[in-house]
Amino acid sequence: MTHLAIYAVLPALLIALAGYVAGKKLALDKGTVSKMCLYVLSPALTFNSLSTSEADLSAVWRLSGISLALPFVFTLVFSLVFKFVRFEKATSRGLLLATIFSNAGNYGLPVSLFAFGQEGMDFATVFFVVQGILLATYGVYVAASTKMDAKKALMTVLKMPAMYAALFGMGVKIFGIPVPQVIARPISLLAGGGIGVFLFLLGLQLVGTKGDSSLWKPVLLTVILRLLVAPVVAAIAGNVFGLSGLPWKILILQSAMPPAVNSTILAHEFDAKPDLVSCATLVGTLCSTVTLAAWIMALNAL
Repeated sequence: MTHLAIYAVLPALLIALAGYVAGKKLALDKGTVSKMCLYVLSPALTFNSLSTSEADLSAVWRLSGISLALPFVFTLVFSLVFKFVRFEKATSRGLLLATIFSNAGNYGLPVSLFAFGQEGMDFATVFFVVQGILLATYGVYVAASTKMDAKKALMTVLKMPAMYAALFGMGVKIFGIPVPQVIARPISLLAGGGIGVFLFLLGLQLVGTKGDSSLWKPVLLTVILRLLVAPVVAAIAGNVFGLSGLPWKILILQSAMPPAVNSTILAHEFDAKPDLVSCATLVGTLCSTVTLAAWIMALNAL
């Protein structure tokens, strides 16, 4: 069981490390790789996973609903924590970005695949798509606070190709629509390449991120909430809403991922404590190599 956890996390870590080293040595353009993942590989992976999935559709819908509600539950719980420790409003706003959204895409999908196979990644894709939509809307609201531009947030959502890929993929699955091989094969090839590139991008995006010793207290709290408390809250929420088995385990695993790299982008865009969010993302990603292995062992023991 220990070996399974190590084999699930270590390959992901090594590919991310390759991305980090390549980013340092080759001066690769993060923006280009990121756009390729967002507009090409992510939609292909989403469509392929949902359209070919053998997962129970009732579990998929239940997981979608819980994934939709979870960030708001995290906001309520974590806001009370930040208020209790008396963080200023700007700090609390930045920390919410780093705690309510997890790196469910370029980290969560590969680890779910390595730990629980293709069916695990299929459920993880559902979580990833729902969170991506929330990050582009509610995440913008959290980052911008009272400066929220509802029209801009809506346009961001409408430009997300993964959302349309998810709708088409679910439509194909639900109605049994056959996909011609001339279309299915290139999508499948792109989807297969997406896993490695997502992890490579994770390492690449961490290039230039620096730790700051003056931020140790909020960063430590963020890491604890994101890597330890969030999955516990997710487990309880899943049980309350009747989720069980593999979908429940994936909900917990995806909630145990470190802060989403896109949260750092939003923090910079809206000046929501970007240094704090970046530092929390870096430290959380490093610490997650240990905590994720522990979570995978625990989930496989259940």
